Amino acid sequence: MQSFLSSRIQRVVLNGQCSDWKSISAGVPQGSILGPLLFLIYINDLPNGLQSDVKMFADDTCLFSLIKDKDESANDLNSDLEKISNWAFQWKMSFNPDPSKQACELLFSKKRTIEHHPNLMFNGTPVNKVSKQKHLGVILDNKLSFADHIKHAIGKSIKGLNVIRKLNHYLPRKTLLTIYKSFIRPHLDYGDVIFDQPSNHTFSNKIETIQYNCALAITGAIKGTSREKLYQELGLEYLAQRRWFRRLCYFYKIRNTKLPDYLFQLIPSISHNYLTRNNNIPSLECRTNFHCDSFFPYSIREWNRIDPDIRNVASYSCFRNHLLKKIRPCPNNLYGIHDPLGIKLLTRIRLGLSHLREHKFRHNFQDTINPLCTCSLETEDTNHFFLRCQNFSTLRTTLLDELNTIEPNLIFLNENDFIKTLLFGNPAFSCEINKSIIKCTLRYLKNSTRFDGELF
Repeated sequence: MQSFLSSRIQRVVLNGQCSDWKSISAGVPQGSILGPLLFLIYINDLPNGLQSDVKMFADDTCLFSLIKDKDESANDLNSDLEKISNWAFQWKMSFNPDPSKQACELLFSKKRTIEHHPNLMFNGTPVNKVSKQKHLGVILDNKLSFADHIKHAIGKSIKGLNVIRKLNHYLPRKTLLTIYKSFIRPHLDYGDVIFDQPSNHTFSNKIETIQYNCALAITGAIKGTSREKLYQELGLEYLAQRRWFRRLCYFYKIRNTKLPDYLFQLIPSISHNYLTRNNNIPSLECRTNFHCDSFFPYSIREWNRIDPDIRNVASYSCFRNHLLKKIRPCPNNLYGIHDPLGIKLLTRIRLGLSHLREHKFRHNFQDTINPLCTCSLETEDTNHFFLRCQNFSTLRTTLLDELNTIEPNLIFLNENDFIKTLLFGNPAFSCEINKSIIKCTLRYLKNSTRFDGELF
């Protein structure tokens, strides 16, 4: 260790010109494996002797105080800031050398009128008062509304949405869905156990709109398509359900692993010592919706509503899987077919919003005053288009001949089951047979030219 840290020198190289070598009196080599560990050891005693609460993460340090008397809190914080300055001077460290990252003060309060609080001083300069601050990737505002954080997350997500819109003509759905889950949804997930507001529907809908638009881009579905059917097609849960799931999973970890300990201590203890099947946790009293929606009151309330058999499972993975079964639908199968145009047309038919007149009439398209087909026989719905429309008699004969070759038992299905098999496949058939059936359906859709051109 002594050899690793001693006799270190450094110099600056700029445009091929080198400075003189300079001895390093403090610090560790950047990028080394031991560096982070040694840094943590180096600053480990920083909180010692401070009156305020301290939280540290890597090189970020936060002091915070619950204000009962503003002058007393200010004195405590100023005293602690001075101790930190003295500590830094003693151990040859410099806080906030970058002017853009100076120490700042953020006062959290739900009061409409904020009182003036005494200034805080650090390194001989006033601490900058701010109305919001980004901390570990979460933007905290003085009202804890998280409006700025959501706005920032939505802005990043929209950039990813635009990428999907450009790629959906070329990439298979599975790849597009992976892009969404890997690079877009994490922006909306990050910090959700903190910022979620279940009773604020405006807040939830603003976030949900991003996933809905991504689902439209992935599938090629038309705006106005049923959100429930669209999510069923892709196997996506609602983001509100996802936040519910993630909160309960985090609560399970806190309750059963008791880590971190300071969070476990916030869970009310059960009043009796004997075990019962229910073992409900005492609820927390809440005077406001804001407090009621916060992590512990909400999680405890929802925890008590879960089936005891689920919440008493021994492992986290089992608990997680039980909850996922309750919220995540099973996606519709495409059997590995890569045909972006055909799959888009098939999906629109599956979801009930396409060029067919019955679909447009049901969704109040202005250019469709009635649902009748141009062949004048009946309503132009999915069954009519595939089975009876005279405009596609020749194509239909070819389709039925191909299907009979693939699986003769199709002719014994009733009309609704037959159409369902054409669109989704049939669990009674093998994967290869279903793949062949869907391919026949795609050819029929594209060769009919019924879905070419603009929707209106």
